[in-house]
Amino acid sequence: MSKTAKIIDTKEEKKEVKAEKAEVSKKSPIAPNDSVKITLAWAEIEPAYKKTVNQFAKNVKAEGFRVGKAPFAIVEQNVGFEKIVDQVLRGLIPEAYEKQIKKENKKPITSPEFSPISLEKGKDWVLEAFFSPIPEVKLGDYKKTTKKGKEEAAKFVSERNEEIKKEAEAHKKGEHGDDHEHAHTHEPLGENETKEINLQHIFKGLVDAFAPAIGEILLRQETQTEYERLVKQLEQYKISAEDYLKRRQITIDQLSQELAGTVLSRLQLDFILAEISKAEKLAVTDDEVKAELIKVTNLEMRGQLEKNQDYLNQIKATLLQKKTLDLLLSL
Repeated sequence: MSKTAKIIDTKEEKKEVKAEKAEVSKKSPIAPNDSVKITLAWAEIEPAYKKTVNQFAKNVKAEGFRVGKAPFAIVEQNVGFEKIVDQVLRGLIPEAYEKQIKKENKKPITSPEFSPISLEKGKDWVLEAFFSPIPEVKLGDYKKTTKKGKEEAAKFVSERNEEIKKEAEAHKKGEHGDDHEHAHTHEPLGENETKEINLQHIFKGLVDAFAPAIGEILLRQETQTEYERLVKQLEQYKISAEDYLKRRQITIDQLSQELAGTVLSRLQLDFILAEISKAEKLAVTDDEVKAELIKVTNLEMRGQLEKNQDYLNQIKATLLQKKTLDLLLSL
């Protein structure tokens, strides 16, 4: 989990977070944020507070004093309490947050967002950390749901192949003229296309049947990531986000809702598949990971990747999901 955290500074923003929490709790499939309360004793804060002020003092220019020589109280006044507090919290909060999470046996899946309750000099500081917990997936008879999805997919493939057959016969009779350009579209659906159609029907069935509620913060953070990814893709084609919205004739709010819907379905499916792999006790071995690494022909790059734990975890996640999908297709 990232140590980077959003600290909400104003009372108005604090109210917004709590109102947001109360609102999403009534909605489905969005789950309310979980939280823990963190108390930092002033005895623990004071040394860090003084150290922070002294660090700021090195660059403070105050009338009548050389740079770095201003008295403590003047440095405080020049820098501002809010800025000092923010710097102190960045040093103390990560460890305090981790301790409180373990103490309360919480299982966050997002970076926390902090809302101050009380931040007064000379007194204990109290904050509330909001986060999304790991969604609970109540997995029912997913095998039955999967088989039903495959049956619907088979019906779809059959009907589509019948349409293709009729189109091909009509083409032979000349009903479409001499349009040879589209002759290749008269082939029945191939193995890869059929597999994809099967998976899409299975996915839809699983999400409809077992969709877990996704935490508000997780959905918001992942939607923001998806938006940033879209902007980068558009930049490659020299298209600005504003131009993209104009071409599609939609607003930024409509785009946000669209992306959130897509992200929500993806997250729900990911957690369902993870629960299925857990139920079936599927696992990825070290040998399977090594087999994937061997595919990297550049030896120097392979050596670097072997030491990159994030990359290794990504390989494991990809292989585990593939095993899960193969299992569903085999049912």
